[in-house]
Amino acid sequence: MTELPRQGLPLALQARLRRMALIVRILIVLGAIAVVGGAAWVWGMPGHATSAIKESAGVAIDQMALHTQVIGALWTLVPTGIVLVGLHRLWMLFGEYALGRVFSHRALASLRGFARCVLATGIVSPLYGALLSVIVTWDRKPGTRQLNLAFGSDDYAMLLLGAVLLAIASVMAEAARVAEDNAGFV
Repeated sequence: MTELPRQGLPLALQARLRRMALIVRILIVLGAIAVVGGAAWVWGMPGHATSAIKESAGVAIDQMALHTQVIGALWTLVPTGIVLVGLHRLWMLFGEYALGRVFSHRALASLRGFARCVLATGIVSPLYGALLSVIVTWDRKPGTRQLNLAFGSDDYAMLLLGAVLLAIASVMAEAARVAEDNAGFV
């Protein structure tokens, strides 16, 4: 017979949840380091920034003024911040999972927060590229400045994933509420 701890989950399930949470939390730390380090690496060197701009904003530039590089780096803080907030929400979510509290208020709020960050990333990503194209071409002569707005399948996938995760979080919150109500009758 499997022993049940205080949270009502079998010990084997709790052990699996702790292992999964540890692995995911390691991946979250690596992801945060990659996001911050990648942004610093790209914007810290003009050559890297120009190649990144070609990829994300669709603008070909040969060189970039220092003030343009600084403004571009500051604008990059917006999507980077959203990703870091999303990773923080995942950190909290898997912290709750590690403790066996899958349906706790904090776990559900963290899942909802992560879903909102995914949605925000899907919205901000095309806007980021559009404004970045304006920032890097602002010093050009009038008539040669560019505004490139692109909405790709990855942006759509982020919107869809965010909406699905938000729906799952809502269903889980309702299930937890119903279970709590039912527990009060026993």
